[in-house]
Amino acid sequence: MLDDYLEPIDLSSIAERSQFSENNWGPHIKFYTGGPIEYSLYQIAILGVKDGRASIYNQDSERAPDQVRREFYFLYRNAEKCTIIDLGNVKLSDNCKDTYFAIASIVLELKKNNVFTIILGGGNDLIYGQYLGYQDLNQMINVTCVDERIDMKKTSTKLVNSESYLMPIFMHQPNYLFNYNHVAYQSYLCDPNELETLDSLNFDSYRLGHLRDDISETEPTLRVSDLLSIDVSAIKHSDAPGNANGSPNGLTSEEVCQLFRYAGYSDRLSSIGIYELNPTFDTHNMTAKLIGQCIWYFIEGFINKRIENPQSNDKDFLKYTVEFEDVDHQLVFWKSKRTDRWWMEIPFGDKEHFRRNQLIPCSYNDYLKACKEELPDRWMKAYNKLF
Repeated sequence: MLDDYLEPIDLSSIAERSQFSENNWGPHIKFYTGGPIEYSLYQIAILGVKDGRASIYNQDSERAPDQVRREFYFLYRNAEKCTIIDLGNVKLSDNCKDTYFAIASIVLELKKNNVFTIILGGGNDLIYGQYLGYQDLNQMINVTCVDERIDMKKTSTKLVNSESYLMPIFMHQPNYLFNYNHVAYQSYLCDPNELETLDSLNFDSYRLGHLRDDISETEPTLRVSDLLSIDVSAIKHSDAPGNANGSPNGLTSEEVCQLFRYAGYSDRLSSIGIYELNPTFDTHNMTAKLIGQCIWYFIEGFINKRIENPQSNDKDFLKYTVEFEDVDHQLVFWKSKRTDRWWMEIPFGDKEHFRRNQLIPCSYNDYLKACKEELPDRWMKAYNKLF
């Protein structure tokens, strides 16, 4: 029972229902009040986690969930058939480990019942709890974090915090992490050793400047992800002032909204965590407004996504085979006739538990690279993990 972990919110602390317009999201959200949940009625669940204890220099992020709710629920509804339940907030206990366990239990329960989870944090360390929610699914998963820094610092204790959660994820046993993607890092904020570690593990990292050239390159990454997290500090401070660790550079508000729309299009993604929003620094609630709008864009993608799989219905796809002259090798690409999205095949041999990652999303640029007899980075790193 989720009752053990949840504390229903007092809607009056967000807004009186009389303040909402009929077409705002607020009147169309179901608010959990306790008891069993009829999961088949809902497509998306919103979960607040008011825990900033392990957030370095940004502890007031614990007040963020209700701020985001206030901004999102007053936005006009963009999907009449999208059903959402607000589960309230995770009950706080004496230590963060219990919070991680509660998040993991809720994410797992919702995933098993095909309900998408949107987590409103709280500190960035809560990603660890979000990740643990997948350990009982008996499948390899892909994780994507949008963050200006690579949070891989060593600590003097075994406790996880917002700057050290990555190594516990990478080292977790049993290991069910197939790929990790780090999006929008800023080189001058990252230790080169951290980038080398990601590369040595055949994980993918995308520099902010690279995304600026073509933000659509993130779409294949999000399409293949199971879990997504967003650190507000990845957004430039002028667009999102609500963070004590912000930077003058970062994603623009338009770019982060586009990322959320791409996330909505993904037919594999099952949870998003939004972390490190600190209302203390949030001038005129600008960051809370932005996150509310990001959720709006996610829903827009969510209701318009197309479930596509070249392996199950190849008549809707074009197949391209690229031969390499100097080596006995070929790459197989698939392109959707309906959406123009691309995939490429990765051989998985007798490693049956990797079958889920045999066909990986890619971009047209990956195909062009292969046509020049260059192996795309996405293909190489996936192949190296398999063999």
